[in-house]
Amino acid sequence: MLISGLDEAGRGPVLGPLVISIASVDNGGEAELVELGVTDSKRLTSSKREELFPEIKKLCKHQIRVISASELNERMGRESLNVIEAKEMGVLALSMGGRVYIDLPERNASGFLMKAGLFGRDVVAEHKADLKYPIVGAASILAKVTRDRMISDLAEKVGEIGSGYPADERTIAALKDPERRMKLRGEIRTRWSTMERILQPKITDF
Repeated sequence: MLISGLDEAGRGPVLGPLVISIASVDNGGEAELVELGVTDSKRLTSSKREELFPEIKKLCKHQIRVISASELNERMGRESLNVIEAKEMGVLALSMGGRVYIDLPERNASGFLMKAGLFGRDVVAEHKADLKYPIVGAASILAKVTRDRMISDLAEKVGEIGSGYPADERTIAALKDPERRMKLRGEIRTRWSTMERILQPKITDF
């Protein structure tokens, strides 16, 4: 039986894309993923993720969907991030078939599956699925490496930008710099509250 895993990287950053990946193998293929050391990408070093990336691509059928910051900005004028992510995961899940395991990105599994168009299908949506199911760990590595490479390529063009997350001081410093911000047009998630805070002058600034 074909099994698939779905996960994302870059849900929370203020900078760069959201990447969603699906990986699929026949049921026996999960043993090979375990042997390779595949698990939740957050538990692996960047060098180990890079090492596993081509191995996973060879072993698994896969698709990687990159949703740019500019696309997120446009779509979030009409729908929430949760809806966007659910819809995109639904499209990928239906494209593969078989049983699908999803690292649940919100609290309510039934609500998520309804938004994704997957309610009533052979889908398991759970928190920490990337740790529990190796096939979801494989998807998480594909998504994470893809996003990290894109952020690295962007930094080579515009200078230090950190990880893109609001808690990263290097990212905030880059976004506060008008010249760097201009170079990052199209890569900034302008609908994030982080950008509202950065662009809103404080009384203490006067």
